Amino acid sequence: MDTADRIRIFREWNKRLSAYQMAMTMIGLDANAAPPRAGASYRGERRAILAGEYRRLLKDEAMFENLQELEEALKSPETAGIAGEDNRLLRREVELHLRQLRREREVPIDLYMAFERARDKASRDWLRAKKEEDFVTHAPLQQELIDRYKEIIAASEASSLSLYDRMLDRHQPGWTTRQYDLFFDQVRSRIVPLLGSIKDRPAVQDDFLYQFYPANAQRRVMRKICDFIGFTDDWGKMSESEHPVTTTVCQGDIRFTTKYREYGIHQAILSTIHETGHAYFNHQIDPAYEGTALGRSLSAGLHESQSRLLENHIGRTEAFWEQILPMLKEEFPDQLGKIDPKTFTMAVNAVHPSLVRTQADEVTYPLHIMIRYEMEKEFLGGDLRAKDLEEVWNGKYREYLGLVPSKPSEGVLQDMHWPYAYFGYFPTYALGSAFAAQFAYTMEQQMDIPALLKENHFTSITDWLKDHVHHFGGSLEAEEILYQATGRPFDPACYCDYLEKKYGDE
Repeated sequence: MDTADRIRIFREWNKRLSAYQMAMTMIGLDANAAPPRAGASYRGERRAILAGEYRRLLKDEAMFENLQELEEALKSPETAGIAGEDNRLLRREVELHLRQLRREREVPIDLYMAFERARDKASRDWLRAKKEEDFVTHAPLQQELIDRYKEIIAASEASSLSLYDRMLDRHQPGWTTRQYDLFFDQVRSRIVPLLGSIKDRPAVQDDFLYQFYPANAQRRVMRKICDFIGFTDDWGKMSESEHPVTTTVCQGDIRFTTKYREYGIHQAILSTIHETGHAYFNHQIDPAYEGTALGRSLSAGLHESQSRLLENHIGRTEAFWEQILPMLKEEFPDQLGKIDPKTFTMAVNAVHPSLVRTQADEVTYPLHIMIRYEMEKEFLGGDLRAKDLEEVWNGKYREYLGLVPSKPSEGVLQDMHWPYAYFGYFPTYALGSAFAAQFAYTMEQQMDIPALLKENHFTSITDWLKDHVHHFGGSLEAEEILYQATGRPFDPACYCDYLEKKYGDE
């Protein structure tokens, strides 16, 4: 078999993989749309079967051998441009597939199917448990999911890394507790004193944000905001769910959800612009990578940097609210008629400890992440059991933020991540915030962002992100993209500098 034949077989296999991935994505989208509960067990079992079939295709031994042979063949200069392929990109694509296969090929399919069944039960029950404020009944399902995921990680490729370090590495390649501990130590040493100095300042006027804002009116104005930020119906769709999330079917079909809170007008808006950051990333990857391993980012931290950049470095600026506030006043003249953009901007940037991560200000946000990171080290890498999560959670919130949840929905059940088995994902939010600060600093040196917002040129911002970040997809590692865009390696001091400059003493 020559190299061209190996490429053809690889392409056919990859196309079938992408079909399975799309099918499971669509099922996941349907699950978020609150389908009838009576059919849940049937749907969950069929999804587990589908996931098993996907794994059988992924783990095909003949394809593994084909990829190994192809990897060797592509090292030869004679293969450059064969079958019309870019040799560097093809090598990268094969490398990514082999990286995954070497890690997962020894895991029995029945373990994956058991995991999928556990995840289906835990994720469905989370919605019930959160609504009914019932963590006690939910905890055994969460423990089962944790156990099933640990079995998968333990059965994967032999590694000197701990189970939790391997989980972290899956979301942010190369990052383990060693790197995160150093990162969080630096953030803690600078942000905790900053928060302490802010607590002594006079309170910022923000009571108008928490008046009653009917959800239907918020929906009407959100459509205008989406138009302003360039999220259009021809490539995206916005809907609602208990926890905002972005899901990619393909580049021309990006779905995200938001959640309307009738006593907090800014929250759905900031959530929407956050999810739009994710959506733009997936939409603006090089179209040539569609349906391949290069058609997605390898780094959750890089992905979160794009949502955090739009949410904080754009969505919390006065120039942004100068454009958005008039839209809000049309719908809510009684609540906002006397509020000017400067006052509104100060309100959405007010710093005060809160219980819910997604509603947190920029200064306290990394503390919410550190709490979850410390807990993951205990129940994924230690002996902490799911039944004790609520008690530990409440204790850490008392320690870090001086607050104690009065109910599970504002405490241990607030996030979807653990019931959906996104174990090891939380630290990437803080890392993404740090990446975002470094990207934003460079953007601000090259562009007049306030002027672009005032002139309704939001696409100039997303075009810059496309050229410097989104376009590359998985063709480069996160640190390579960051270095090319900013001209320097990752430096967490940039994040701390940004927060201290914005929120420090005048």
